[in-house]
Amino acid sequence: MKILIVDDHALVRHGIALIVKETFPDAEVVEADGADSGLAAIDGVAPDVALVDVRMPDRDGIQLLKEIKAQHPHVPVIMLTTFDHAKYARAALAEGAAGYMLKDSSPADLGQAIRVALDGGGNVLSSKVIQNLFEEMEHGRAPEPAPQPSNLTAREQEILQLLVEGQSNRTISEHLYLSEKTVKAHLAAVFRKLGVSNRTQAAMAAVNMGLGAPRAVDDVDAADSL
Repeated sequence: MKILIVDDHALVRHGIALIVKETFPDAEVVEADGADSGLAAIDGVAPDVALVDVRMPDRDGIQLLKEIKAQHPHVPVIMLTTFDHAKYARAALAEGAAGYMLKDSSPADLGQAIRVALDGGGNVLSSKVIQNLFEEMEHGRAPEPAPQPSNLTAREQEILQLLVEGQSNRTISEHLYLSEKTVKAHLAAVFRKLGVSNRTQAAMAAVNMGLGAPRAVDDVDAADSL
């Protein structure tokens, strides 16, 4: 497995590399100090996942993400930054980021985000980022409330409500006495009916439908693939 780290701060870059190596001992870690060198590294080493800073002097990480997805659409990109602003997270998700993690995340959370990205399981966001996205909605910058799709079953509505509350698949399965596999199947149906592709988008859609405001969730809970 090859993991690319793109960050213009050498100490930060090296520190992330050490964490990645501790979490994935067999991984080959490649470092790049900017957008241009990052693109060159992707061309040269074909990484399995890229960790990209948002703010860099030569070109910002969102622009780099856009270029990576245009040239290498199958390479998952996780934005790894100190900026928890909702606008950056929304821009990253819109450009196809596999996750948006803060640099104060724990090594375990970063490792989980990388695993989910490698599995193609959905977007992973730090809990602070999710909280900011919902606060943005609460302050009137969200779309107008939408009606709840009539084709959601009672069970799907129940699971969606628990998702909005920040519950992990495991907790939902225990609460409803279902297997995690069954919960994932229900969530897949919910995503399809809501026209979304991940848990965060589903939760935001649910809030727009009036299913209640979510509480902050742990990063590991947010990393559930479905």
